[in-house]
Amino acid sequence: MYKKVSFILAIISAGISFSQSIVSLDSCIAWAKENYPQFKQKELSVRLAEQNEKGIRENWLPKLGFLAQATYNTEVVQFNFPGMDIKFPHDAYMTGLSLEQVIVDGGGTKAQGTIEKVNTEISLQQTEVELYKLVERINQLYINILLGRENVKILNLYKQDLENRAKNLKTGVDNGLVLPSALDELEAEILKTEQNIVESEYQLKGLYATLSIYAGREINESMTFSEAPLGGNVAQEEVSRPEMRLFDLQEEMLEARYKMTNVSAIPRVTVGANGNYGRPGPNFINQQMRFFASANITLHWNISSLYGLKREKTKLEINKSWIDLQKEAFLLNVKASLSSQTTQLEALNKVIEKDDEIIDKRQRVTASASSQMENGKITVVNYLSQLNAELQAKLNKKVHEIKKMNAISTINATSGAFKF
Repeated sequence: MYKKVSFILAIISAGISFSQSIVSLDSCIAWAKENYPQFKQKELSVRLAEQNEKGIRENWLPKLGFLAQATYNTEVVQFNFPGMDIKFPHDAYMTGLSLEQVIVDGGGTKAQGTIEKVNTEISLQQTEVELYKLVERINQLYINILLGRENVKILNLYKQDLENRAKNLKTGVDNGLVLPSALDELEAEILKTEQNIVESEYQLKGLYATLSIYAGREINESMTFSEAPLGGNVAQEEVSRPEMRLFDLQEEMLEARYKMTNVSAIPRVTVGANGNYGRPGPNFINQQMRFFASANITLHWNISSLYGLKREKTKLEINKSWIDLQKEAFLLNVKASLSSQTTQLEALNKVIEKDDEIIDKRQRVTASASSQMENGKITVVNYLSQLNAELQAKLNKKVHEIKKMNAISTINATSGAFKF
């Protein structure tokens, strides 16, 4: 029983390890987004907005004030009538507590809250727009890695084929059937190929390191890189970029600010009360230290704010038209890019159809050249030329397939079909 459980756990562990070693373009972009400093700013923006909204809601809380004052006057009121001489003290004392409560604000608090909410959404959406620029960077890195890995693979196959041919030639040299110079030429090509492999592998290491920095995790040559395009295998041309939402939010902000302007033209009503202790009070004849109070209701109306309502309405319409023009220009550029990218995708589909035929013919030519070289009918240079042509045809096909993947990825990124 223990062995059976251990075996099952081993299989599960191996499966998890395998799944973790697979890298896709979608996952690299998602990792890069989470690791990018601007992504972490979103949380700070939300927390700041929450504090601002709390401050706005406090407009409805009662406003309390406290006053403590001592005054000395060099001159005071005196009453000098026959038989009555009243003198008031030169010093006065006052402590008081005041209360004011808004009961009608004309919708000002609500309008401020709306502005704060839309402003936060704009900030978050601007961050999304900036983060979306990562898509192009990561996509280019990923494609270069795929092409680099394929190049190394082809070079190793090329080297392996050369080494096999060198073994056959060595037998011919040992038997006196082939000149030693032919073997030297083949071995020189092997050394040159090894140089190319070293250069290509170090270039790949640099790409892995750069992608690892963006992703915030180690990515290396031991991992399997998926060739699935960004956002799926289907190119989607419907535009849904984050910039479109940003344009809509900018229009919402204009509407919210215009409503705030209207609110400022509505009267504001408050009630208040004051409780005081000191002297003198409203009855200045009484100079005893005592409690006294008052209450009030106040209407505030900035009538002059009515003058600019028509002007603000005109400014709103102009600014909305300006945003509409920006949105139109953005859509025009995106659609122009999509048109060019779609044409490239169609061309790649047609090119890939021809690759298999080319490879088949190149393989037959190389096989014939190999036999001729071993029989001394052609030189090593002639054979290498045909072998290079075959390997180049195979590499071309793989490059075209990767370019097709890149074309689909680019279309989905340009249109905004990829959500991350």
